[in-house]
Amino acid sequence: MTIGHRLCLLIIILLIALPATGQRKEIIGYYPSWKWANRNHLVTPKTIPYAKLTMINYAFFYPSPDGGITGIDTLEEVEQSILLGERDSTTGLRLRETSLIHRAHAHGVKVMLSIGGWTGSSEFPAVAADPAKRAAFGHACARQIVDYGFDGIDIDWEFPGYAQHKGTPNDKATFTLLLQAIRDSLDALGKQTRRRYLLTAALPAGRRHAANIEVEKVTALLDYLNLMTYDFFSSWGPMSNHNAPLYAPAKGDSLFNVDGAFRLYHVKYGVPAGKINLGAPFYGYTFKNCSALHAPHSGSDAEHFPGDGFFYHDIVTRLPEFTRFWDEKAKVPYLVHNTWKTLVSYDDEESIGLKAQYVLDKNAAGLIIWEITGDYMPDAKTPLLDAIHSRFANPANRGMQ
Repeated sequence: MTIGHRLCLLIIILLIALPATGQRKEIIGYYPSWKWANRNHLVTPKTIPYAKLTMINYAFFYPSPDGGITGIDTLEEVEQSILLGERDSTTGLRLRETSLIHRAHAHGVKVMLSIGGWTGSSEFPAVAADPAKRAAFGHACARQIVDYGFDGIDIDWEFPGYAQHKGTPNDKATFTLLLQAIRDSLDALGKQTRRRYLLTAALPAGRRHAANIEVEKVTALLDYLNLMTYDFFSSWGPMSNHNAPLYAPAKGDSLFNVDGAFRLYHVKYGVPAGKINLGAPFYGYTFKNCSALHAPHSGSDAEHFPGDGFFYHDIVTRLPEFTRFWDEKAKVPYLVHNTWKTLVSYDDEESIGLKAQYVLDKNAAGLIIWEITGDYMPDAKTPLLDAIHSRFANPANRGMQ
């Protein structure tokens, strides 16, 4: 046997021996268009850490009543600059090389158009229920890919059957039909361009909303099921608890956690683990007049934190003001400020790393991040994203519990 033959044989042996968990994991980050100006334009297409991501979900475009797709009117010029490139100051022409999609593709990162979101889901029920509107929506999805160069479509309907967003019991069947219309349009476009375009969906983590989805049928249509494994508990509930526990906390619904959601889809509904992406929140919640887990509170602490929630960059510089605790059962941290009487539920590098390890242990597809500006520091460091990237990239970490 020659040296060349021995080398080929060695390579084959190594490839066969490589465990499944050695395959590249997805790190999918949502990028909200309305965040482009925040913190003095800190996170823009120029500064996004593409090298640490495999996919970006651009959020959000919205379904219109006639089955079309629209962007945010107040950000129209901004969105065009993000997606098509900044204008040349002399000619006024778009500089494509400055666009998010061009920069992402230069780093081997795919870009998906995410349609819907919490505030943009109310038109889905009527569009999905009408065959003509479904077809129009599918064609509109393909049109966005042609116009901007997206690699696929991510549907974020929150949620089929949810009455507060005009949902009806018919959504269970029509959601499948809507995804089929999109898949058909993407496949038709792909035949013309000789490419395959991805179709993914952000899906609810809880069994109540999941029951309004034909999970087995939509699994066949989707490349990935992105489970929103966050917002399990927040200040809208009567008792303090974790935003995104990895495992069941001591109190509360035992399935309201990342592990419970994974088992719901993988075990109950039979979704292949390799099609499931799990959620990693770069934000948290506060509980006012509360100094312990599973205790009553008086809502969110809007006095010390912006809005109902906050992002990791909001809390990291203030960590010395708090006492950090670790919930060994749920595998997440929480903070308590004894003077303010405020409890903070959040994820840090340790808990995010454990969520990444869970993906490796279960051979899931990867993680979705809401959202990538959340841990972006003024010095361009991204501690939570780094925790995910390093855990996925380092084979020595495989099998850790």
